[in-house]
Amino acid sequence: MARIHTLRGQITIADNARSVDNQVFSFEANDLTRGWKVKKFYWWPATLRADTGSSDGQFMIAATLGTDTVGAAIFDQLSGVYDNRLIAWVQRGYNRRNSAISDFITTPTGLADNKAIVDPDHIINDALYINAYSTSDSTTSPERVYNYYIELEEKKTTPGEAILAIVKAKAQDVDN
Repeated sequence: MARIHTLRGQITIADNARSVDNQVFSFEANDLTRGWKVKKFYWWPATLRADTGSSDGQFMIAATLGTDTVGAAIFDQLSGVYDNRLIAWVQRGYNRRNSAISDFITTPTGLADNKAIVDPDHIINDALYINAYSTSDSTTSPERVYNYYIELEEKKTTPGEAILAIVKAKAQDVDN
């Protein structure tokens, strides 16, 4: 049975902003017989309460996992499936609620709906990055902390498979 590794942590992003190239995993060895597959990726806000302005509205978050840095990617590029560097995607809408005590965001479903779509055709043998953004119809942009949970499955690879995975993970990086 394959070994499962979990990565858990938090990243802070302001509303209506993006955060890219947050490295959450690194494998720095010349071992071409070892790699990892992402089995699960979850992304959700830990900060539910924050000053969001004076009215109710909508709020949306998106996050991706990448096998290479994306640099100064614009919002919509982070949700595209055309780039081989991106291997998992999650998007989620929330309702913004103005409250006399503390403004908050809400969704009618639970944590299970924060699961990403993961491309099964990848091997990680270098690094893993989280890229994310949020957008809102409010002009107020508080900082929020987001949780991530990632399950990695360790895989044995041949040197040939590892080299092909490296090429695929970086091949569409036409900007760098």
